[in-house]
Amino acid sequence: MRNLLRRIVPSMFRRRLLLVGMLGACASTALVGQMIRLTVVDGDMWQQRAEAVLASRRVIPTARGSISDRFGRVLAEDRPTYNLTVWYPVITGRWVHDRAEEAARRANRHVWPELDYSARERLVGQHQPVFEAQLDQLWRVVCDLGGIGTEELDARKATVIERVRVMSSVVWVGRMRRRQSSRTEATVRLADVAQPLSEQLARYAILDALDSKVIIEIRRLIANAEGDPNSVWRHVAVEPSKQRVYPYETISVSLDESELPAGLARNGTRELTVEDVGRHFLGAMRVWNDNVAWPRTRPFSSDDLGGYLPGDRIGYWGIERSLETHLRGSRGQAIKMLDHGTEQRIEPRRGADVILAIDIHLQARIQALMDPAVGLTRGQTWHSRLPSELLGQPLNGTAVVLEVNSGEVLAAVSMPPISVRQLQDQPQAIWNDAIHQPFLNRPVARPYQPGSILKPLVLAAAFTDGKLGLSETIECTGALDPQTPEKLRCWLYKLYYPSVHDHLDGPEAIARSCNIFFYTLGRRLGPQRLTQWYRAFGFGQRSGCGLVEEVGGDLPTLRSEADRNRPVKQFEAILMAVGQGPVRTTALQIASAYAALARGGYVLPPTFVKEPTEPERSHGYKDLNLDPRGLALVMDGLEQAVNSPHGTANHLGDSDEPIFTIEGVHIFGKTGTAESVPLRIDSNGDGRITSIDHRVRSADHAWFVGLVQRPDSPRPDFAIAVVMEYTGSGGAIAGPVSNHVLYALRAEGYL
Repeated sequence: MRNLLRRIVPSMFRRRLLLVGMLGACASTALVGQMIRLTVVDGDMWQQRAEAVLASRRVIPTARGSISDRFGRVLAEDRPTYNLTVWYPVITGRWVHDRAEEAARRANRHVWPELDYSARERLVGQHQPVFEAQLDQLWRVVCDLGGIGTEELDARKATVIERVRVMSSVVWVGRMRRRQSSRTEATVRLADVAQPLSEQLARYAILDALDSKVIIEIRRLIANAEGDPNSVWRHVAVEPSKQRVYPYETISVSLDESELPAGLARNGTRELTVEDVGRHFLGAMRVWNDNVAWPRTRPFSSDDLGGYLPGDRIGYWGIERSLETHLRGSRGQAIKMLDHGTEQRIEPRRGADVILAIDIHLQARIQALMDPAVGLTRGQTWHSRLPSELLGQPLNGTAVVLEVNSGEVLAAVSMPPISVRQLQDQPQAIWNDAIHQPFLNRPVARPYQPGSILKPLVLAAAFTDGKLGLSETIECTGALDPQTPEKLRCWLYKLYYPSVHDHLDGPEAIARSCNIFFYTLGRRLGPQRLTQWYRAFGFGQRSGCGLVEEVGGDLPTLRSEADRNRPVKQFEAILMAVGQGPVRTTALQIASAYAALARGGYVLPPTFVKEPTEPERSHGYKDLNLDPRGLALVMDGLEQAVNSPHGTANHLGDSDEPIFTIEGVHIFGKTGTAESVPLRIDSNGDGRITSIDHRVRSADHAWFVGLVQRPDSPRPDFAIAVVMEYTGSGGAIAGPVSNHVLYALRAEGYL
């Protein structure tokens, strides 16, 4: 090979020149190949890396939608406020080390380059106490101005740190995935993509909703630090923000005490301040974290700016929770290219607004009259069958007002109300109150034994199915089976032995609330058919009213479901016909069922929400095809119950004092005194309530359900349902409350 080369190129100089040229060609080929790899093969990856370094990403906050009542009164909204914000390195404590390192470097600038890491850190440590003292003083001032303890402060700082950690991981993991997809020869390391983000150099709120005095003091401290480049107060600011406020959480109400029952009535009006108005259905906000079950499946990402980050506010209960997705909105995003200053921007999307069916002034007025201070819901001597231990004590219960034509809920009061202030200061006092259970949204979340208020529905069903003739009577003999007079007795026979109701037709049976009449109808209808009728009226299922806390109540199993559960028995149908046995309903369900009677047998599920409409609600529209002649007799019975002397909703107990004293309206209604399972407290703390646990309430539930009609209306306009827990007589206790619900409707212009 060497000889061949010498023959071809005899000159030594030319051979060396050729060698140099070949080496240059090889080097050029390698450079061209590397250029092709960088620009063509790995071009996308390197472009993304360059853009990541040159791009500054900023998240733009959004605003939550507002909640209004039916008249446009804003019940919940985000309002401008001011927060105290602190630079992220100060929150993490990194600021102390960085400032100490800078001070150590200045003091030892001549020898600093020759020092190793350990020597440098020893010098940094000598300067740290000065900056640590500044930081401690800052946090003490923050605690004093914000009225918070050190534990709360530490929790807030931890939330911010976790929030930034999640945001950083979202961005860095995205970068890793993009780089990994563009190269296959090696795994991309986190260190390759973990460039600092703007979020790690931003300020975050530590105190929110600052009042003017706090703002002035913070700004004074910041101004004092203006000339000191080493002051930690240079990294603190007062910045505008948003706060969720509830403008109608406190409302003043005037109550005419002359309209109250004897013993409570006084001349003149009484001014009441009602707090936490409607909070059971409105809800509240809480800070989202990984322990919150909802919506864990929607984390924040660059692809879903509406996702959640630690520290985000989220609906806790009520409308705020059930319509969280509708109200939330999504953040915006701004990506600024540092090399040429252009900015790509995605505008934030504000959350959508919600309009409720509720009239917040009516809600406040009913909540005021149910305040134990007024007396209607405090144990009184004229409360028939009230347990003696409840005399003078607050009574718990609920009241619902429903507009018949639309099925919209105008008011839904739960007593006792949930105190947001107590929830913030003493949350365990609420969650651990096993007797009063203020956390329960009673109109929708507590199913009760209904008792006699179901009798009008049973009568309508019996007429429609042909199990009772329109003019047919049934004899009340005191007991359903004369051979066992101690069982299945009429309430009249049990209380006033040997009194009985004799022969009754349908309207009289409702007015007098004869048990024997309806035991008989329950036996005729049978367990399967009676259960089907109750389901048709809306029991045993959620209505889609707009609240996630709603429960469906209890109904027995139909024959078609018997392969999975125990089917209902004939004996249970007899009990169900008088609202006992395996049936429990909510106050909202009962009000809706009576509204269906007022509409002529047309079921329209109730709703708390006008806009947006609930898709689930559309499944409940149906015509029960009730016999119109039978329905007219049912309405006649409900009218007699209130307006005839023999009606159970006509007068208070054994007195002549009428239950309903409002004039100029047409009232239909039914009382109920329902046997209930005693309320017990877990005595041994094993988490199970058994018959041996401590009994704290054991009386009957007191009901009144009714319809009220304006003089110029062709049919009833409103349905109301009132239930007082473990209190005794429906007429004596729930009746007077219902009477004043009507006065509240009149005061707000509905009657």
